[in-house]
Amino acid sequence: MMKMKRWFCILASLVLAGCSMAAVAEETGDFPALNDAGFLDSGEFVFEDEENGIWRYASDTLWIEIHRQVQAKPKRVWYEAEVRCAEGSTGPRMIANDPEHWKTATEYPYKIARKTGTVLGISNDYAQLRLQQKNRRSGIIIRDGQVYSDRTRKKGEKGFPNLDCLAIWPDGDMKVFYSDEKTAEEYLEEGAVDVLAFGPILIRDGELNEEGIAKYGTSHAQRTAVGMVEKGHYWFMMLEGRIKRSTGDGIGFLAEKLMEKQCAVGFNLDGGDTSCIVFMGHQLCTMQNGKKHLSSRRTSDILGVGTSELLPALSDPW
Repeated sequence: MMKMKRWFCILASLVLAGCSMAAVAEETGDFPALNDAGFLDSGEFVFEDEENGIWRYASDTLWIEIHRQVQAKPKRVWYEAEVRCAEGSTGPRMIANDPEHWKTATEYPYKIARKTGTVLGISNDYAQLRLQQKNRRSGIIIRDGQVYSDRTRKKGEKGFPNLDCLAIWPDGDMKVFYSDEKTAEEYLEEGAVDVLAFGPILIRDGELNEEGIAKYGTSHAQRTAVGMVEKGHYWFMMLEGRIKRSTGDGIGFLAEKLMEKQCAVGFNLDGGDTSCIVFMGHQLCTMQNGKKHLSSRRTSDILGVGTSELLPALSDPW
């Protein structure tokens, strides 16, 4: 049975407005009235319409709109999630399944989201696998200020992933660096709290990394990427692949999409069976065997943004 539209509207102003905002949300799924900064004054708004591929969220510090995009020839299905964070709020961060046992305690992404109340999440760099393999360079890996690895590849060295880095700061800033451009200690000294190693860099200073895109990740597969227009304005993207409705593509596909969104920064995250997008505790994407209710692989964490108490319990259907 096709999933019906689901919406929630929890706004202090509903009492005064006679619930008229809820009625509008029920009919159209449009965002309720937002303040001059582009957010709610209070409460939360959630709209989910899987049939038409539209998902929305708003609070006093976060605004999200997701669209499922469909292309007939060649067959592609992908998700574009625009994210805006209020000034002074927490931007995207790495959300651990178990911070005390980060390397070994893995879980399905939708369960990590439910456990932590994370509104929107996508794939990570799948670093925990490399860290468990002896004598393998894992890249510069930092989570919540703790260094897990400082062994990386030289820039341009053969092998995928090439271990380029995405560094995240507490104020929501994101920057990309080549694999050996900085040491773990330098990242910490500059204030980065999370550093992912996967890559390659897709966009740097508003320019496509054409050399890296041509060299790495050229096969057709599931892909996930993140981009930043400026601090507080981000795009999360995920491309389905290796299924009947979507053949997938190389990393250049999402790189071009991020460029279209005017991202100054773009970074390729782990794809394949790791690739996913999760909203309000529900995985939106379909996996390789075509079954909707098959999760992406277990990971140590997700790249996520926002928290809410409206997510389903771990035991609820997804």
